[in-house]
Amino acid sequence: MASRSTPSESSRESFVPFDELLSRVRKDRISRWAEIESTFLECVELFDDEFTGGRRSSGWYQAKARYFNDVVVALIENLCGKSMTTRQKKRSHLFTEIDIDVCYPATGELLMGAEVKALGAPPHPGNKMKGRPASQDIHKRVREVAFTSIDVKAAYAPLRKIASFQDWINTTTPVYASFWAIRTNDSSDLNRIRTTLSSLRHFCNGVGAFVYTPAHTPTSYRVEAIHELAIDRVLRDLGQRITSNSFESQ
Repeated sequence: MASRSTPSESSRESFVPFDELLSRVRKDRISRWAEIESTFLECVELFDDEFTGGRRSSGWYQAKARYFNDVVVALIENLCGKSMTTRQKKRSHLFTEIDIDVCYPATGELLMGAEVKALGAPPHPGNKMKGRPASQDIHKRVREVAFTSIDVKAAYAPLRKIASFQDWINTTTPVYASFWAIRTNDSSDLNRIRTTLSSLRHFCNGVGAFVYTPAHTPTSYRVEAIHELAIDRVLRDLGQRITSNSFESQ
């Protein structure tokens, strides 16, 4: 069970429940999202309650994406026994270099990259209405991920005639995936998120999403299971590719 942070920690970027979860993932070598999903949801509830209650700033709230990123990295490392790096600059076809959230291997040419996003927010302090809809930002973020996938593949891949765009995405190294932690406001917000992320799979080698919706209060949640966006399926695929050193379509 996650625990609340102490008042002395309120001004710092860290958040004890997330720190404890990340430490457990690393210590126990957990490699399945399903094993920690309920605890991660508890951490999110506590995290969002801190923000909605006015005890944390909007700037601090951005740390949720960093924690999700670090958990994803730890799960992949535990799956394959290899080290990743986070938030590293890699080659870009258009911009010389581009920041990538998750990189394998830790040094040298990029063979696998991933982006990790967190969208949606509970009501601001003092506002008892709905929070910011995730679908308000999803199209911009999906375009970023789709573009980056194409950009890094074009930067590393040898020039060749492309007969099928989908085949090129599937078979061109580096492998590129994305992971999403998304708070949806309601069913219409959820449906827009599901449709958009499902379409993103045509531009990435894997799209996994943890989606949650308010249940009783703005900061108590239920998980929305979306089979085609299962995080463990993407983790398993990336782990198998790294372990077998196979980075073409599987």
